[in-house]
Amino acid sequence: MNYFVFFIGIIVLLVTAADLINTSLSVRGAGFITKRLSKSIWSVLLTINKKMGRRKVLEIGGAVILVSILINWLLLIWISASLLFISQPDSLMNVETNSPTTVVNKIFYTGYTLSTLGLGDIEPEGNFWDILTAILSFTGLILISIAITYLIPVVSAEITKRKISVTINTIGGSVEEMLLNYWDGKDFKELERPFFPLINSIILHAQNHKAYSVLHFFHSSDKREAFVLNITNLDELLTVLLHNIPEEQRPAYNVLIRLRKAISSYLITLPATYITPGKKTPPILLLTALENKGIKIISGEMVDLEYEKLRTRRRLLLSLIKDDGWEWTDLKCGSYNHEITMDKTN
Repeated sequence: MNYFVFFIGIIVLLVTAADLINTSLSVRGAGFITKRLSKSIWSVLLTINKKMGRRKVLEIGGAVILVSILINWLLLIWISASLLFISQPDSLMNVETNSPTTVVNKIFYTGYTLSTLGLGDIEPEGNFWDILTAILSFTGLILISIAITYLIPVVSAEITKRKISVTINTIGGSVEEMLLNYWDGKDFKELERPFFPLINSIILHAQNHKAYSVLHFFHSSDKREAFVLNITNLDELLTVLLHNIPEEQRPAYNVLIRLRKAISSYLITLPATYITPGKKTPPILLLTALENKGIKIISGEMVDLEYEKLRTRRRLLLSLIKDDGWEWTDLKCGSYNHEITMDKTN
């Protein structure tokens, strides 16, 4: 037996199993292999988008990465298990010719064993290989089942994410639009009504994102549905309400802080997808439209100091936007019209 090949197979199989279990059954996010594979594919798609301007490429990114993760697991399990049989020339015998099988035969046999189908004309030679075949059959059934069932909660979590994004967009397609939509001539306290349900929804998404970091790579080319744009607009809205709007005109402080903390619970999951604050700080929003409406806007050194304290947070939001293929200027993403118009077709 070639012990080097045998132990390489064992190590690769254990590492793959650990990555699969950590990714699909743990709430800590993707495993070592899956995390790097996902980011590598997404980086390639981002490069294609930047050079060719084809945002549709990013739209299929989530599906491509999800399928790639599944294929990667299956191939690594198959390859590592094949190495175990390849390590000994006569580990498998051809029943018809009573001779050792070739490397190709061993690979085919391993595939059939992992899928629990079996291969009638090839049999293990000796008790050790009989037991190993049984172990691999059970292992393959369990790991492959886990890998496939991983897809279902990811798709469900993505639907939840899009629901949150559209909900935020119904408040307004930009910070100024959100504020103008909920200005009743005296204050912005009406914002409390849409804020309450968003708190729990964003916390749920934060936990989903922590458990399934592949969610980050599901992209919408429609700005109105783009989660990163809408969540950034919401966070910038809270910043304006907390620091640029007089206290008596704000929604209840505890509502603002709870929503801010909910968004923070999402932002702290971003390093798992290699998103960290950059060196550039996004510009402070100009609230000209509000001033034109006669709404009092607080400004000055104290406000600038508060924004400086939020520098890391706002830089992280900028990195998040860029990693999804957008720019800070895309934050004016527009909102859904309350009237539906359909193109007439013959």
